[in-house]
Amino acid sequence: MIKNYHVLKGVASGLELDDDDSPHIEIRIEADGVSYRIAVNARSTVPPHDLLFAHVVGFEAPILAGLAGLPMGLTDLRGDHPELAIDYVRGGLIERDDLQVAPFQLSGPRNDLREFIEPLIEDSLDDDTMHFYAFGERWGPEADKKDAYFDFLPGNGIHDIHMNQGSEGSFASDNGPNQDGALLIHDTVSNDWIAIFLAFQTQNWNTDAATGHPLSGAQAGQGRGEGTRRPQPVLASSVRILAALINPINEPDGSERESVTVINRSDMDVDLDGWQLADAADRRQGLSGRLAAGDILTVMLAGGEGLPQLRNKGGDILLYAPSGLVADRVSYGRSETANEGWTTLF
Repeated sequence: MIKNYHVLKGVASGLELDDDDSPHIEIRIEADGVSYRIAVNARSTVPPHDLLFAHVVGFEAPILAGLAGLPMGLTDLRGDHPELAIDYVRGGLIERDDLQVAPFQLSGPRNDLREFIEPLIEDSLDDDTMHFYAFGERWGPEADKKDAYFDFLPGNGIHDIHMNQGSEGSFASDNGPNQDGALLIHDTVSNDWIAIFLAFQTQNWNTDAATGHPLSGAQAGQGRGEGTRRPQPVLASSVRILAALINPINEPDGSERESVTVINRSDMDVDLDGWQLADAADRRQGLSGRLAAGDILTVMLAGGEGLPQLRNKGGDILLYAPSGLVADRVSYGRSETANEGWTTLF
């Protein structure tokens, strides 16, 4: 069991990436006049090294009202607010199938963990309306030791911002229920939330409710939480999302013509009847016709109540196959929509 399970609430003021054998994304947080550092794991020290990752835009959960009411700084979740603790397996916030393997760093756009997390931080730096909530184990205050990355004194921070159960070997001592880590970001102006969930591929999702240890005979990676948000993308899909016009130039009548471009990457025609595009709020628009092998199709979003709307501050775009499974899902941040009339490539 981790020793000091806390949540840190504050405003981001700095971002660094360490380059040691266990890389983290380091975030400086200011809270009521005190500086802290959030150390977010970006790669596992043991194989398989790539983490499991979920980025949920428009996140909803019963704990959010309680989090918003917390004071800035550290809150002891075991002693003061156990009702705000996170448990991936039993809490209903996330499922194993919601998480995808995320390489630490790869060439190419938006295909690794850094390129999902760092823009979220950069867009929120020194913005008092954006509140960060980091769940994990606290350290400090270290009165005589400056922070290793941001040089503030005393050293303070939060780490273990990932699933903290289902581990074996040398990491088993950290297992426990109701102590999982996560990073949540709250836009207090729009009241929108973003959630980042992280886990290691070696962790088991069939865990004992009392100890958090893997259940005897259970295989790693199996097991699920109780609250499905959205299914895992079907990576073998022949139709994928290629681009989107998220922040179009306004028409003379004041309307906007948002669009999503899809591609048939296979060598066979695809019947698009039954396929759907959706936004992070799961508002959907149906597709139709046939898409020839290798062709692209730009779909104009109709807009209006109950239909997809692409938020300029960031969001998700999903493509549903006729089976009801997600054939593709892409995410974008506010920085990618800054140029009005430009198309975002995925």
